[in-house]
Amino acid sequence: MKRILFVDDEVQILKSLTRLFIDTDYDVLTAESGAEALKVLENEEVNLVVSDMRMPNMDGYQLLCKVREKYPKILRVILSGYADEKIVFKALQQNISKLYLFKPWNNDLLLKLVEQIFETEDLLSNSDLLLLINNIEELPTIASSFQRVICMIDKDADIIEISHEIERDLSISTKVLHIANSAFYGVKTGSVKQAVTYLGLQKIRSLILATSIMDSISVSGVGMDFAEELWNHAFLSNKILLFIFEKCLQKRIPEVANSAGLLHNIGVVFMLKSFSKNYMNFRNKAAVKDGFDFIELEKAEFKATHQETGGYLLRWWDLPFPIVEAALYHHIPFDERIVNSELVIAVHIAQKYAWDIMKAPQMTRFFPEAFVKIGLKQSEFEEKFCMMTWK
Repeated sequence: MKRILFVDDEVQILKSLTRLFIDTDYDVLTAESGAEALKVLENEEVNLVVSDMRMPNMDGYQLLCKVREKYPKILRVILSGYADEKIVFKALQQNISKLYLFKPWNNDLLLKLVEQIFETEDLLSNSDLLLLINNIEELPTIASSFQRVICMIDKDADIIEISHEIERDLSISTKVLHIANSAFYGVKTGSVKQAVTYLGLQKIRSLILATSIMDSISVSGVGMDFAEELWNHAFLSNKILLFIFEKCLQKRIPEVANSAGLLHNIGVVFMLKSFSKNYMNFRNKAAVKDGFDFIELEKAEFKATHQETGGYLLRWWDLPFPIVEAALYHHIPFDERIVNSELVIAVHIAQKYAWDIMKAPQMTRFFPEAFVKIGLKQSEFEEKFCMMTWK
């Protein structure tokens, strides 16, 4: 039985939450402060901590930071009426919390979200996936140069200092200028500072984090050309993803999901690096089969899919939950376990049209009804899409 710890300094809130979950398959614990919650965790096995944000002595953000540090496997969610946008964003961006839910809550929605979070966690903890991951000699890690820049952004360092740090690393500065000068943004500058100023620090943070992950999984020998094709597809997918939100849905993409398009296929790169020639041979054989389901074939061959390995790695690197979901579900965008449905569907569309631009064969199924699910018409999307310069 899964066990949930609710933390709130208002006793009536805790009583309401306890009543809500009384007929479920979850065991509920409560605490009236951060300190009490930490004591509970010392003595009880807990799967999910749901905390209020505004509490005396130790607020929810501070509590969940301690939970992540001491008990990294425990899932974390904020349920609060406190809506400081900067704190909300920081909690999600740094994966202090999987979700930030607002009071007053909708009972049915809260029950469903808890179920979805647990189901996704179970998917990422299945025995076949863990066996595949555990057989890998060493999981890739993020280089210290990237970590320094990300840390500076998180600590609100001066933009000039951040720009200078980026300029010290050729890989980072090249990627920043490449994105800024792309047709989608069209900045036309050779100055890192101008690029950072134009794109904004959070887009830069997402870009640097994605770049660091890409660089950590370098593919050599067999599959190197395909790996390069995958990176090109990733950057193109992210451009199209931003286009879908900004030009078609007429809204900004959630800041924490800025790099969802860049990282959605990271599992393919990981499989390519880990299985090299075997994975390339598998893809080549799969491509000539009639009526095949690539995901099913991949599962049968390797006991885990690139979606699952990508989701696992992104969770291991502690990336925001929406980015993990985009990697884990982008080929099955209507799965009932998905919390960030609009984002995952948009990534599903973006990755398909990125392959179309590259004139590459479609290895996985595309669902045209995805457009309707997010309130778009495919014909109108394609009309706008064709007016853009994508190369």
